[in-house]
Amino acid sequence: MKVSIIVGTICLIGSLNSIAQSEPKSPSIYKIPADVLAGEGLEFKKQKDPNRKVYQKQVYNGTELAVFVVAIGTGITNEFKSFPMEEFIFWMNGKALVEPEGESPFPVYSGDYFVQAKGFRGKWNFIDIGELHLELALIAKNRPDSTIKSPIKKALVLDRDILSGVSHPEKGIVYKGPELTVRLLVPESGTIENKTKERMLHVVNGVVKVTTSLEREHTFYPGDFFMVPQGLECSIESGGLQNFRLLEVTKT
Repeated sequence: MKVSIIVGTICLIGSLNSIAQSEPKSPSIYKIPADVLAGEGLEFKKQKDPNRKVYQKQVYNGTELAVFVVAIGTGITNEFKSFPMEEFIFWMNGKALVEPEGESPFPVYSGDYFVQAKGFRGKWNFIDIGELHLELALIAKNRPDSTIKSPIKKALVLDRDILSGVSHPEKGIVYKGPELTVRLLVPESGTIENKTKERMLHVVNGVVKVTTSLEREHTFYPGDFFMVPQGLECSIESGGLQNFRLLEVTKT
């Protein structure tokens, strides 16, 4: 079964506030390299606190979205009076204990997907694991006024029943805030909204075959992240033995 997409022509330390505007040289699909996702090629970012270790690499800078891979030292705490943006994060290594102001703390583990709330107040405690925590972080560019907050007060960890295919959110929408929208796409969903949006897609399950309007074919597998820029029309269909499940992140 095919699904058609038509798109028009955290780090958690607060270092992603200003991003230079740039457009892809040509509308083409971009796969985030596996070696970068493993933490290779990240650059050390000097911090005021010499005990704080942060490494970072910007892997995509599009018209609407920017994506980073960030490694953060363990055994430290970041405290926020009001987190300045919404941020979609895939936690690839380590564990953190989140302490929202006035609410019960909760853990974030390797393999979790979550949205960090704009306006979040509280602490992120990076548990000492003897090595660096590692995350993929996506933010929207040209964000709205800082007074506009997320509809949630704390980080929203994506429901594992949804990711596993047990439950299905209405219209596939897992989260919608003032800056980011997260949807779960499956072949049976029929249509894909936000057709003029740049997007990041992540293969949760199945083999995904993508054919672009430029007659270029791509195949993606579970764990892959890829970007579809504005100005590129493409069709997506399932390969292998199972239908795909894709996480789609766009600017709201």
